[in-house]
Amino acid sequence: MSHITKTTETSAQLPVIVVGGGIAGLAAALALSQQGQAVQLLEQADQIGTIGYGVQIGPNITPMMEKLGIADAVKKASYLPEQILLYEAYTGDKLADIPLRTPEFHARYQQLPYIAIHRVDLHEILLAACKQQPHIALSQSTTVVDYSAEQDHVKVVTEQGEAIFGKALIAADGLRSKLRSRLNPSDAPRDTGYVAHRTIIPMKDAPASLQKRQGVTMWTGDGFHVIYYPLRNATELNLVLVVRLPEGVHNISDEAYKVHIDELMQQVTPEARDAMALMNLERRWAIADRTPIRHWSQGRMTLLGDSAHATLQSLAQGAGMAFEDALVLSELVKKHGDDFSSAFKELQRLRFLRTSRVQLESRALWDVYHCAGVDAEVRTQQFKEKTPEDFYRCLDWLWKPISLSV
Repeated sequence: MSHITKTTETSAQLPVIVVGGGIAGLAAALALSQQGQAVQLLEQADQIGTIGYGVQIGPNITPMMEKLGIADAVKKASYLPEQILLYEAYTGDKLADIPLRTPEFHARYQQLPYIAIHRVDLHEILLAACKQQPHIALSQSTTVVDYSAEQDHVKVVTEQGEAIFGKALIAADGLRSKLRSRLNPSDAPRDTGYVAHRTIIPMKDAPASLQKRQGVTMWTGDGFHVIYYPLRNATELNLVLVVRLPEGVHNISDEAYKVHIDELMQQVTPEARDAMALMNLERRWAIADRTPIRHWSQGRMTLLGDSAHATLQSLAQGAGMAFEDALVLSELVKKHGDDFSSAFKELQRLRFLRTSRVQLESRALWDVYHCAGVDAEVRTQQFKEKTPEDFYRCLDWLWKPISLSV
């Protein structure tokens, strides 16, 4: 399928245009194509790919991947963590132990696994599935600079001045979405003041203290946390260090930042220090999210995934919400036919509260993880009082799969 650059075709003959070749865009393209919809997927990078580190996928997402026909491939490429462990970084106190492979867990969550997978592997599985679909055209090096919508079609304009027409537009273009800026001009990403350092090392090169861990392990302290877990059949170790920039420090290359990290490492337990010592501090990502909005769509155009509801990593559900969005959207398109305006309005109605809860609970947990003083003492006491059953009850709303009946 080539770019459609004129509107001699009827609206029904035009493709659905998906902007963004990340998880949300690929999942939406795949779900729609499996219904027979023609899809034109536009990605600004030279190749549709991703910079990859680990990603966690809750049990609520396996049914979505089954619908897409990728569940077996994903499970084969995944590591199944034994539990989620949360520790206080200074004292070593265990705050939480959430089992993920027990009979109780499997009975509660319909035998669905909690998985950890390399983002590159997940992306490659989605991309391979899309390439097998005759209804999907993949276009790299295509940067969209303008959008417009008429009653019966949409138009995007590329950086090269090319006009591409479609019957609907799905903007899965991430945290800094151009369409979101168009729909909500006063809205902008919310900077948290934190940065993340990520790295992956061969498991054989990890210290013994880290090699022994078979789950997701997190150490939390005042303005920072470090988290790690195995990937790729436990042959690799994924590590992330998240740090609040100290007051007066604006760049991680500042000597004051390196001093700050050194001071943190002197305060934490030996295992947390072992993990922090492995981090490449030269590579960092600023951490930001979005404030919930009700206005996701305009006529035949809608936001999807991070462009609609970018969230902090506290609940490990960014990728999960993208999969849910894509599958709910495909069911709504099946329900409404080519009335995309109605499908998109119903999408934001059905998805708004759930995705907003993920965003807001993730913010609240972020503060709980990184607090200090009396707040941290109360947090520690409260967490220590919780049993695995208590944590499951807190997570049921999220980890139990949603219905796709629309």
